[in-house]
Amino acid sequence: MNPRDIAPEIAAVAGKYNYKKPPDLLVQMQEWLDRAWRFVTDLLSSLRIHMPGMADTNAVGNIMQVLVLLVGAICLFAIVYFALKRMGQLSAQAQLARKGQSAAYRLLDAEGWKKEADELSEKKDWRKACRALYMSSLRTMHESAVVEFAPTRTNYEYWYALEPRSEMLARSFKSLANRVELVWFGNKQASAEDYREIGEHLRKVEEECQFIKERTAGEIASAK
Repeated sequence: MNPRDIAPEIAAVAGKYNYKKPPDLLVQMQEWLDRAWRFVTDLLSSLRIHMPGMADTNAVGNIMQVLVLLVGAICLFAIVYFALKRMGQLSAQAQLARKGQSAAYRLLDAEGWKKEADELSEKKDWRKACRALYMSSLRTMHESAVVEFAPTRTNYEYWYALEPRSEMLARSFKSLANRVELVWFGNKQASAEDYREIGEHLRKVEEECQFIKERTAGEIASAK
């Protein structure tokens, strides 16, 4: 019994095969591993050391699989790390808003908080002095009718509300709030330099709020 010739069928299937070229980086890594593997093999061979399986090409494939899994694990770790870091930042903002604004039961205005900041700075209590300047910025925006003071609002929510009104004001407040969060929740010890820089950010917030207040007043006068 003569076997049937299936060569035409095989040729037809092979002609329809769509080979996808692997990424150049993967090919390059394969070449590097092959060279390294040959170097180790030659070195052991010159030392008359025989290692079973060294000539097995499957070993290189196994190493590539391990490397791919390792890279995937590193990427997953990085994603989880940055996600947790961002969640921590949002949590810190919420805590700062609640703790800082809970002290507002004294109903201090913007100038009142600045005066308290001066008193705390004289006592070298830079941490609380920085927070007092932060509270002054919130009251300044409220008194200028830019953004209403709200005990439950986070710094991100303040920034989100400020962005349409004034990009410069939003940027100044974000810089101020980030610096305060660093000394209030972070490991950084508050210093006179922190107090000075936060005071400079507060000055920019006050200037921009005054500009917005005057512009709004002018628009109202023009509409009458």
